This record gives sequence, structure tokens and C-alpha cells, in this order.
Amino acid sequence: MRSHILDSPISYYMIYLFVRFVPARINYMLGTIIGLMFYAFSTKDRRGYARNLSIALEKPADDPEIRRIVRRIFINYGQYMVDFFMLPQLSMDKVKKRFAFIKGERFLKEALEKGKGAIVLSPHLGNWEIGGHMIRALDYSLGMVVMSHNTDATNALANRLRGDNGINVFEMDSSPFSGIDVLQYLRENGIVAMNGDKDFFGNGRTINYFNTEVSFPVGPVVLAMKSGADLIPAFVLKNHDGKYFGVMEEPVQLTLDGDRDTAIEENLERTARVFEKYIRDYPDQWYCPDPIADEIRK
Repeated sequence: MRSHILDSPISYYMIYLFVRFVPARINYMLGTIIGLMFYAFSTKDRRGYARNLSIALEKPADDPEIRRIVRRIFINYGQYMVDFFMLPQLSMDKVKKRFAFIKGERFLKEALEKGKGAIVLSPHLGNWEIGGHMIRALDYSLGMVVMSHNTDATNALANRLRGDNGINVFEMDSSPFSGIDVLQYLRENGIVAMNGDKDFFGNGRTINYFNTEVSFPVGPVVLAMKSGADLIPAFVLKNHDGKYFGVMEEPVQLTLDGDRDTAIEENLERTARVFEKYIRDYPDQWYCPDPIADEIRK
């Protein structure tokens, strides 16, 4: 998992206890202040966000609109961290009140009626962690695929917050066997939530993403092809009033035609088209500071 200054046991436990006992209004105010502090001092991340937004929105990286969006991303991420620790500590009734609406649940129901499970797939857009609590609030069982944090202590706290709300956690690594439990869960008609836009292990496939060659992870698509589960793009985004709304899109129409490699790449392309639309619509909630394209990394 990407290292950042807050990913330490002391930081995580301090935030966890703070949001538990301090009023939400103050928590969000402090989240905004922390976000602006990171904005001021995180030169590398500011540049990374600007370059990625430049590609996605087809504007120069130093365009005033890009700079405004980058600043807003840092503020939103500070508030995202508050919600990451606060919402799992709330009752399901209170979690439901944090959502203005949820659209597209029928796609999830239709997937489960087929008996082969569903993969709910998100980019690093909006509050994907809260998406798991959204699905639990709808009274579905859920498995969540996650990356390990940088220390055992932070990892234990994050997974405890997920597990306290009945979420089954599957930790992934570079082992070819790490997806076996997820595949079995899908074959038992389970719902699995995961991110699908970052190639953490360097074994992804290069596809066209925002008219740029970008390496995408193959895991979600391969799991869907093997299990027969519907692959449902899903997004949890925040309104200006602070409430979230959830959107589940129509399942990606997966192809199994031709050779396996060609089919995987085609299915990744189809998934990327949906991600692109939402990122362009909500760029200030796209939490992706690492360069998405090889030519930016150099």
C-alpha cells in the first residue's frame, strides 16, 4: 500500500479516538485544516494530482482550474479520513442517514439471482471504503478485497473497523494463490467489493485510459471471467451538503471470445470507459496522486 504520513499506528489510533468523542462538525473542520496542510507541504503529490488531472481533463497541468481541483482534492481527502474512522463506529441506521440516495441496486439483485455472485468495482474515486458500509446498510453480506497497510498495527485497526460491521476482509498480495478465497466466496454467490484501477504488483495489462497507455490490474476482470460473477462498476460520492450518494452501474458486458489475453484486455477497456466518465464528472474526488502513465513517472 502507498505510504503516507498518516499511515502510522499513533496517527491512526489518535484519529480513531478523536472522531469517537469529538462532535462531527469539529472533526470535519480539523479534517479540512489537515488537508490544507498537506496541500501546502506535499509538493510531490500536488504535482502528481495535477499531471493526472491534466491527462483526464485535457488541460495544462498549470491551468487555474486544475490548481483549484487539486486544492479541493486535499480538502476532500482530509474529510474522507474523518469518515473512514467515524462511519464504521456508527449504527447502521445512522449510516443510512448519511446517504442521500443509492441508485442501481437492481443490478446487484439481478446478479445475485443468477447465483454466481457479484464484483462491485470502484476506482480510487469518492469514498470507496464507505461503499462497503453502504452495501451492508442495504442488508447484504459483503467481502472486501484490501491491500495491507504499512504496519501490522494500522492494518489491524483498519480491518477491525471493517469487520465490526460484518465485512469479510480478503487481503491481497502478489501471490498467484491470494485470490482463491475470493473466487470461492463468489462461487457461494457472495458480493465482493474491490478497487480496479491501480496495478500494485506490476503484473497488469496496458490499456487505453484517458487516451494514454496505463497499466490496469487484471484481477477483478479475471475473477469475473472465471466465476461468472457480474462485474458492476460502483461509485460512492459526496454531495456539497456532506451526504453521500451511491451509484451502481449496469454490469460490464464481458467478452469470453477469442484468446484469453485478448478477452482480458477488451474487458479492461470496457471497464475503463465507465471509470473515465465518473472521474471526469467528479475530478475533485479522484484520489490518485501517483502518476498513472509511464511517461509521467520518468
